[in-house]
Amino acid sequence: MSSTFALADFYCMALPSVRGEPLQRMPRHLYSYVWKVSWKQQLRLCLLTVFVFPLSLAPLELQRRIIDDAVKNGLTDLLITLGGLYLAVLLAHGGLKYARNVYQNRVAEGVIRLLRRRIVHHDAFGAESDAGTKQSIIAAEAEKVGAFVGESISFPLLQAGVVVSIAGYMLIVEPLVAAIAIAFFVPSLVIVPIIQRKVNELAEERTTQTRELGEKLLEDENIDTDRGDNLIESIYGLRLRIFYLKYFMKFLNNLIGHLGPLSVLMVGGWLVIQGETEIGTIVAFISGYERMINPARDLLNFYRRLSAMRVQYRLVRDAASG
Repeated sequence: MSSTFALADFYCMALPSVRGEPLQRMPRHLYSYVWKVSWKQQLRLCLLTVFVFPLSLAPLELQRRIIDDAVKNGLTDLLITLGGLYLAVLLAHGGLKYARNVYQNRVAEGVIRLLRRRIVHHDAFGAESDAGTKQSIIAAEAEKVGAFVGESISFPLLQAGVVVSIAGYMLIVEPLVAAIAIAFFVPSLVIVPIIQRKVNELAEERTTQTRELGEKLLEDENIDTDRGDNLIESIYGLRLRIFYLKYFMKFLNNLIGHLGPLSVLMVGGWLVIQGETEIGTIVAFISGYERMINPARDLLNFYRRLSAMRVQYRLVRDAASG
């Protein structure tokens, strides 16, 4: 039990949370705020993240070695050794990601604490805003901003690092197969952000019209029927357009997610038949592509969260400044 407490104490000392007094003046830009309140913690998160990269690549190489060296040549001892090494890598990778995830959330909660103190103790905020607004920011909006601060740098670094590392590994081992597989993957990185910008524009317009409808109802219960119907129809149309674009993005991602492995099987299979590569390489590439597509999707989702969080931070900053 004492060793457990000692380990926990070392963890907290090596990876400290966000503490101190709230900033007297919140910066204009979101990432300026991230750096000012948590730069020491962000550096530690980035260091933990960098250690994850080689452990993400090791299983791919071990899969290839198990099939091409141990199974193909009937070497039982090598098979057991590589299997044990594979298990050790999985445990190390999982343990490191666990520590990183816990620390990321500790950082987020520390920032949430700072934001709530800023709101509670800032007299100008209380004088200029009603109780409902203050409660909303303390309860929900500060939590959203703080949660984003925790992942703002290390999360995209991890996902981008995994994608680049796996793509580089594949290009080194078998350039032709890797190049064709990655070629199927690139369009989503170009098309999805363009579509997402349009979705953001439609969502902002929908929010504006929804607020207008709500304000008119609060001002006058006998709202003009024609104007009310027009707003309702417009909101309905905007929501449908958002759905069309969102589900098209999902369709595109799913299609690309299947075309990549198919290209690996077809081109890689042809190379195996020609005796120019090994079956273990193809197996490792299929696994690698799947490991690459998920963090790439996470990067696109992060881009969407970043767009929304910039607006959220501006609202909190404006409300808590005086």
